[in-house]
Amino acid sequence: MNASTAVRERAVEEHWTTVDGTPTRYLQAGHGHPVLLIHGEGSVSESWYDVLRDLARDYRAIALDLPGYGYTRPISDASPPSLAAFVWKFARTLNLRRPALVGHSLGGGVSVHAALRRPGHVPALALVSSSGMGRAVSPAMVAQSVTPLGDLTRWLIPVLPFGPTLLVTSAAVFGAVRPWRITPPWWSSQTHAVSTPGALATTLRSQRSAVGLLGQKDVLLGRLRELPMPVLVAWGVHDRLVPFWQGIAARRRLRRGRLRLVPCSGHLLPLESPGELLKSLRPFLADAIAGAAGGGAGDE
Repeated sequence: MNASTAVRERAVEEHWTTVDGTPTRYLQAGHGHPVLLIHGEGSVSESWYDVLRDLARDYRAIALDLPGYGYTRPISDASPPSLAAFVWKFARTLNLRRPALVGHSLGGGVSVHAALRRPGHVPALALVSSSGMGRAVSPAMVAQSVTPLGDLTRWLIPVLPFGPTLLVTSAAVFGAVRPWRITPPWWSSQTHAVSTPGALATTLRSQRSAVGLLGQKDVLLGRLRELPMPVLVAWGVHDRLVPFWQGIAARRRLRRGRLRLVPCSGHLLPLESPGELLKSLRPFLADAIAGAAGGGAGDE
């Protein structure tokens, strides 16, 4: 393979499909065993941009916009179990056999629900700063969920001058220790996404279904023991949204777990420190997928 062919095969391409009547957008790069990447609450598939490009050397890497986020149309139920069901419908639509699942934040909780739903079809699971690993969450998230502040944000951002830009900038500053390291495609796509009232409404509805006065509602720690596949837990040590010790607690509950704590990184780990994340994610996927090879070939 010459250099130009390698670059072309690693190019991130935008695609559209229809999942159970819902127009759905996703990004894709590379060929090989499918690795499905699921973004966090209020985010877009570009949050995986650098990770996608790197994984494309060996895998068919796919990042979808969850319903109501990015450019995918919303569905009536934005709860993690409902989104997990949507993920499997998406996988069937693209004929992804036994995809490895990698989820960030809300996407981590969705990935756990998806893996619990069909454990024999997930050879590897990676949870990055995942929701559902404990009750503790940022007080700002609680305030958005249980007070009128969330409604105020939803209505003001689209009408304020530079409102979407200010919201995305504040999310980056709060979510990352070094926001200047975040890839440019995320900034533009994220700003466009939050410019629409529909995306903000989905985010608020999701927050209120997941977070209450006492913190996170959908705590999955007690079910992690049910996961038979290898699981990587990765966390930024300086995460200000969900504390890193939740990752330690999750690792202790897993039967086949690995833990990677990344220093000088916050909640937006795939955006802020993709290289550090990939140092653990790449060997983890290689070992787990090779170990599960007898259960079914990848999607070539």
